[in-house]
Amino acid sequence: MDPLSLLAGTLIAQWDPGTPERNPFSTDGSSGEFLQGSQPVEELTLVRTIYRGDCPGESVTPIKGIRFLASTPPAAKQRIVIRNRRTGGFTNREYGEGRRSSESFSISLGTRQHGSFLSVRPGENRFRWKVTGASSEGSPAAGQAVLMVNTDDRERYRDFRSINEDAYCPGEKYSYSRTPLSQCRAGYYKVTREGVCPNGKTVQLGTRTIYRRYRSW
Repeated sequence: MDPLSLLAGTLIAQWDPGTPERNPFSTDGSSGEFLQGSQPVEELTLVRTIYRGDCPGESVTPIKGIRFLASTPPAAKQRIVIRNRRTGGFTNREYGEGRRSSESFSISLGTRQHGSFLSVRPGENRFRWKVTGASSEGSPAAGQAVLMVNTDDRERYRDFRSINEDAYCPGEKYSYSRTPLSQCRAGYYKVTREGVCPNGKTVQLGTRTIYRRYRSW
């Protein structure tokens, strides 16, 4: 028997209508599962790279190909909305006939809705799901799920890929027609420097005054 059938069978076997507090389909409990491949997962680890050096910052590698299986089976033209109660982010995926689970999506760190990305935070994340256009009578149209998220933090140094310089006479920084530096009336010119990071971001490195006879940084 495949893992999805086992999951559905386990949920049904645990459901005792006479003891509502044990009903796995109750919206007070966890009535949905995240799937990685075809396997249910309760915990995921995201790789987070923390950059040091000239270009500090961080980036997270999303986990792709995640799906969701609710206690309401896919059918007709249903869709399912999975919302993270902690971040407010959500994803709206196909959950219709012919599917064994939801349309796939990616999981990454964040605080808002990202289309096919579902935002999470490190630690425990609680979700509410809702099936729209539900056609299965007797099945709940909403429920909850829980996912624990860990981060694997890695540090890297990131230096400038280049440094740009812009030299101009005083007052002509934004001029389309600049005076030759050797003819600056003030007897000096300005040089602005900026570093360019590998991702294209620029960092201003300051401006220096250069007198005609010498240049000092």
